[in-house]
Amino acid sequence: MPTLTKPQTKILGIDVRPEMQLILCCARNEIDEADAQLIKTLIQQENIDWQAVISYAYKNGLMPLLYTNLNAIAPETVPKDALNLLRQLFYANTQRSLLLAGELVKILGLLQEQEIIAVPYKGPVLATSLYGNVGLREFCDLDIIVQQQDVLKVKKVLLAQGYRPKVEMTEPEEIAYLKSKGGHTYDFIDLDKGILIEVHWRITPEYTSPIEPKHFWKNLKPFSFAGLTVPYLPLEDWLLILCVHGSRHRWQKLSWPFDIAQLIRITKEINWQKLIQQANEFDCKRMLFIGLFLAHHFAGITLPADVLKQIAADSEVNSLGSAICQELLSKDYPQKKVMARTVYQIRVRERLENKFLYFQCFLRWLLFTKDKN
Repeated sequence: MPTLTKPQTKILGIDVRPEMQLILCCARNEIDEADAQLIKTLIQQENIDWQAVISYAYKNGLMPLLYTNLNAIAPETVPKDALNLLRQLFYANTQRSLLLAGELVKILGLLQEQEIIAVPYKGPVLATSLYGNVGLREFCDLDIIVQQQDVLKVKKVLLAQGYRPKVEMTEPEEIAYLKSKGGHTYDFIDLDKGILIEVHWRITPEYTSPIEPKHFWKNLKPFSFAGLTVPYLPLEDWLLILCVHGSRHRWQKLSWPFDIAQLIRITKEINWQKLIQQANEFDCKRMLFIGLFLAHHFAGITLPADVLKQIAADSEVNSLGSAICQELLSKDYPQKKVMARTVYQIRVRERLENKFLYFQCFLRWLLFTKDKN
């Protein structure tokens, strides 16, 4: 694992505040002696705004790792009020994570009884596979991936468990939605439990990437989670999927590049040539490269020289990645407006037909919004 040895005072020429330096140092679950000493040094700085540290880490999904490392390395040095607040947030998050993990195991078990293959996506299983602990990652809902033909079967199982569709649809509307280019999840909610389950039949809307479960279903392997054996993808296959997910949301959370960095750290061998070829086939190579670009610059992850060369050769990757870094490092970065997000989504695609497809869907959304108003 690469060490930090000194704080990242600049990333891509952008000043990194002491608060952010501390968060970046703590955003991993294995800290060596050099990193631990660096964290102790950063804590002792008088100009640390602890409210800003906690707020930013929480908003970006890094609070569990921040608390775990501060509490393990220098609990006596962190201001008592700050450490107590982090502890409360950590245990509240862990309690919620365990609740969601228990519900996920129950639902997956019920789906197995109906002979429905369902793959857990993100959430508790990703936290376990990446960090070895369901409490070290923040997540607020549950995601499962199924084949399109199984979505309505899953609906029946969820309805029997007290869930209801988040948006009620007639049968014709339901069928049209499942066939649409913009649809990729059917969402169900249990208001009493406060749990949302997103049932994916695509990884992301078709206008983002054409990746579907059928493209990786043959790679599924058994994974033991909380006493249940579930079908799961090798971590190498998740790399492209997580980069596409992050790109779709324009990398709103700093935890996403760190998830990618952690995945690369713990995956023994990655067939980079195969991965890049696959990304090229799905027109998401630039999305993959931006994810790797962010993981490299934020988490210091080591990438093969040939991969770094290909990333550097794409000026759009460097332009878009640098802009995202600027936003994530800003103290109060504003959410991008609709048109700016749309421009990003068009630029992140390489093929003209897919740029056009996204713009087409954007125009439909504008007309739909206008009619609603």
